[in-house]
Amino acid sequence: MRVLKDGQRVVHNLKGILLTFATVGVSLLVATCPVSNLAAAGQSEVDSEERNKALIRHVLELIDARKLDQAFELYALDYVYHGPDGEIINGRDGIRDLWAVFLAGFPDLHSTVEDLITEGDKLVMRWRIEGTHTGEFLGVAPTGAAINLHVTEIFRIAEGQLVEAWDQYDRLGLMQQIGAIQMPEADPQSG
Repeated sequence: MRVLKDGQRVVHNLKGILLTFATVGVSLLVATCPVSNLAAAGQSEVDSEERNKALIRHVLELIDARKLDQAFELYALDYVYHGPDGEIINGRDGIRDLWAVFLAGFPDLHSTVEDLITEGDKLVMRWRIEGTHTGEFLGVAPTGAAINLHVTEIFRIAEGQLVEAWDQYDRLGLMQQIGAIQMPEADPQSG
């Protein structure tokens, strides 16, 4: 064991105190550093994005189960839908009416989520709708044709509700699938 002289003991004790302060100071610095706050905020954003993914999955599960009142409670009253041809549908009742058209035409309609990508308050969903055309759809009498419709949609979510969406799907392809529009046959002479 090494014996310290009084001067060395003071220096040694000061080093210990400074080391303690330095350790506490670094801990405080880390706790209050904007970078660590970013990490906490990043975790909060990840949690929010996961909640948004769960929300959209839940909405589709409710629609597939035909629990429509519960599903539409998750749309904001002032919900805005931007359709593939530039049409805009306003309000929860408007989106309820749009779903009613699809569910009347395809009573067995069900959806499959293929991809969900989130950033902040936006969620991009690539999904597929399948069903059988056994009811009238947009003036087309039932044909019994099966549909397989691929959709890409961007949602904006706030306070746990869907507040806005931009939707893209192949409307022409859908109408062809139910036999409402026939593709012209290729002319063998023009090839």
